Amino acid sequence: MKKHIVKLSDNRKTLLAYLKENMDLSSRKAKKLLSMGIKVNGKKAYGDTKLKDGDILILEEDISEDYIKPEMMKLSIIYEDDHILAINKPPNLLVHPTKNHISGTLANGIRYYLDMRGIREPVRFFNRIDMNTSGIVVAAKSSQAHSLLDRYSAETMEKKYIAVISGVPSDKCGKIRLPISDDTDTEGRRYISDEGKSAVTEYQVLEEYEDASLVSVIIKTGKTHQIRVHFSSIGHPLLGDKLYGGPDDDIERQALHAWQLNFLHPIDKKNINLKAGLPSDILMLLQKLRGEA
Repeated sequence: MKKHIVKLSDNRKTLLAYLKENMDLSSRKAKKLLSMGIKVNGKKAYGDTKLKDGDILILEEDISEDYIKPEMMKLSIIYEDDHILAINKPPNLLVHPTKNHISGTLANGIRYYLDMRGIREPVRFFNRIDMNTSGIVVAAKSSQAHSLLDRYSAETMEKKYIAVISGVPSDKCGKIRLPISDDTDTEGRRYISDEGKSAVTEYQVLEEYEDASLVSVIIKTGKTHQIRVHFSSIGHPLLGDKLYGGPDDDIERQALHAWQLNFLHPIDKKNINLKAGLPSDILMLLQKLRGEA
């Protein structure tokens, strides 16, 4: 059994809403705990039970367990405090375990890192990037920090990427406003669809080469594969992006790096400005394109 003391600064909230929003549990996990039995101040509680600050929850299962196998891994930590941890993720590394890849992910490395420091909180990611995309990934070190990141920091967050695209856009600065489907085609590609959700990508060309461009990208929305889909849709797929048609002679994965993240700290309310240096494969690609290699 696990005891949890409710902390609420606003109006009363149902137990189900509290489990999902304040304790960062999935709907499935929250409902499972409810079916196993939860007591509030010693009395059986239900999903619609209203909570107040200071209530004591008795849970039948220890929610601090995330069942992620700890694995020693060299982490490139670019920022850490008592509440959040930011990693510069290398390419070719999954962020979170999947059914077919339960080990060798960033989450496994972070689990080991937290365990070694006596932190038994689950691994909670605030943002995720594709396996073959490199750059900044932020994890919360408590349910409170994760909830507040979602609730407050997301509104102030600015996500900047560096990408190398095929060709040279006629507009050196631009904004791509095209809705992206939640579905995929038979090859696993997302696609532009009038029935999709709004997606906005801003870009600026930083350098031009014979058949490619280095661009700075800011995404205003966070759709899966958004940058890759948008640039492919305007005829400038990312170099190395086999899924979306990018040439791949000089790099073995999409040339995309999440290099800067600016947001308001969820607890301290201070401006946090994170930067992650470019990985070696993109640096080597740029040297070739500039004729330096």
